[in-house]
Amino acid sequence: MAPSTTTAPAVPVTRTDLVLIPLAGSTFGFVSGVLTSSQLASKQFLAENAHRLPTTVQGWYFYQKTKNYRVLYSGVIGGLRTGARLGLWTASFVGFEHLIQTRLLQPVLSSPNLIASESIREQARAIKTRWLSATIAGVSIAWVAGRIYRLSRYAAPRRFLLGTSLGLVSGAIYDLRDWLKTRLPPPTNT
Repeated sequence: MAPSTTTAPAVPVTRTDLVLIPLAGSTFGFVSGVLTSSQLASKQFLAENAHRLPTTVQGWYFYQKTKNYRVLYSGVIGGLRTGARLGLWTASFVGFEHLIQTRLLQPVLSSPNLIASESIREQARAIKTRWLSATIAGVSIAWVAGRIYRLSRYAAPRRFLLGTSLGLVSGAIYDLRDWLKTRLPPPTNT
């Protein structure tokens, strides 16, 4: 039997942060949602049953058992809800930042029609632009969140500034990491 001469198609390389950041956001949101929702459910159960507290040992046992089940259920539901929401927001930020970086900034900086000289084009490709794409993504996501949640005219500018500054900082950290990778010697295995 002759070996096959066809080759498998190349698997596209995806950036790991496109998966890891939303996963980390979802995990953080789940833990945060479990904690806040379970505390709220515990206080709500106490408030709803304060007028009929049990008087026997068996009554207290079932009271605590029912309370624990409701706290656990509310915590998991709240954790899933908060985790999904935070994961969606972080995935949209990272995806939009990647879209701006790959579809807008890289083609503009490497365009022969825009930059005539090859040496200048080579320098333009070396410019770190993650800070710019992350800032644009942060501003855009903050604007969309302000529209979806109908923030007041006092809260919207603060969220807009928060989205801008966090986008700028996250992009600058990536650019700093990439710059340090070019400057530092590679690690040795000793």
